[in-house]
Amino acid sequence: MADSRHLVDEARAASRARFARLVARPEPEIDLAVGALIVAGHGRAGVDEPAALDRLDALADHVRLRTDVGDPADVVVARLHDVLYREARFHGPTAAAYGEPANSHLDAVLDRHIGLPISLAIVELETAWRLGLALVGVGLPGHFIVGDPEGGFYDPADAGRPLSSDDCQALIRRSVGEGVLLHAGMLRPVGRRQILARILRNLRAAHLAQRDWPAAVDAIELLLVLEPTDPEHGRDRGLLLGRMGRFTEALTALRRYLQERPDAHDVPDVEQVIGIFAGRLN
Repeated sequence: MADSRHLVDEARAASRARFARLVARPEPEIDLAVGALIVAGHGRAGVDEPAALDRLDALADHVRLRTDVGDPADVVVARLHDVLYREARFHGPTAAAYGEPANSHLDAVLDRHIGLPISLAIVELETAWRLGLALVGVGLPGHFIVGDPEGGFYDPADAGRPLSSDDCQALIRRSVGEGVLLHAGMLRPVGRRQILARILRNLRAAHLAQRDWPAAVDAIELLLVLEPTDPEHGRDRGLLLGRMGRFTEALTALRRYLQERPDAHDVPDVEQVIGIFAGRLN
């Protein structure tokens, strides 16, 4: 049993190190698909990365078959949407299945053709980049869309439907309520590190909802690689380690949080938890 746990820990450490090397590259050199596949496989066996990348290549090849050299970008984008959303039928999950972790695992999304908006956007972006299209990701509050260099926007969760500003506001309203108004900053492209961080936050939320503490810790550990200066990731990791009965590690993480954030609003709560966890060591 100990040997098995040691092998699992080694695999996780290797995955974290590989992810760290990837995201340390200059932004344009970060392979988004590979990053998303590392995220999908962290703490999870059986992810066939070469097969997933081959599927992205095949999608791009299908688009090439439906376009001619010299076609303007808007025509290629239209053919791209035809292939992804009408032929391959990529689509979002049902409301009941929205929180399933598989909707954030790129290999599963490519296999099932079902994913969250950001997962579908990654499929669209990676396919587009293989075709030389300069599409970008745009992280609206509560929803993820795709943009083009001409100022056009598309909803990957709605078959690539073109979006006006009013449409974007409606998506925000549907996701987070009436209190958030669209502004120009919300329509700026987001970087590849930001996309990976958003996927990890989605996975963390999905695993927490399922009370799968080890999987939630896996997501947080990769968030710590991306955002090492955010002490709240360490706090969250500590709280979950305590739920898993790993009290010594939990106490170390929570005490570090108090050192880094002595003026945090939740200091009394964290101190109380530390007392509980410390008592369970006795």
